[in-house]
Amino acid sequence: MTRTGRRAVRAGGLVAVLALACLGCGAGPTASDGRGPSERAGDAGTRTGAKKVPCREALRFADQERLPAGAEDATCAVHHGIDTLYDIRFRIAGTGLDRWLAATHPGLELRTHCVQEDADRCGNLTLDPYAEGGAVAVELTVRDEDDGRVLVHYRPFDT
Repeated sequence: MTRTGRRAVRAGGLVAVLALACLGCGAGPTASDGRGPSERAGDAGTRTGAKKVPCREALRFADQERLPAGAEDATCAVHHGIDTLYDIRFRIAGTGLDRWLAATHPGLELRTHCVQEDADRCGNLTLDPYAEGGAVAVELTVRDEDDGRVLVHYRPFDT
């Protein structure tokens, strides 16, 4: 692919990431509402018409073999439409998330100004090269919890 072609693909990927971020990209409610963690973590799949899938399938889409060490309460769903988006949600200690991101997505920088009101940090990364599983980019949102853990929404997609 030519240099101009690569730029066009990257620009298209960035536009897609920004569009998904602006739409909330299936970010279901995560505020404390009296339900247990696993019930809240699975809400997005039941409300948006997404289909629950094994997390192993969802992770393969982004060329990941497993959830990070220490991840708990994992739920995974797939959204099909014009594109394919996997929504992988789990809880983990904040330091565990930092180690996992450094090892798997070192270019993913988390910022504190996020579109999702309930997110404490968020980031987007265009995968270069694209994942063999199909993902071209990843969106990540993090919500800090009182016990030192974080609720992570890891969303690889193929637009």
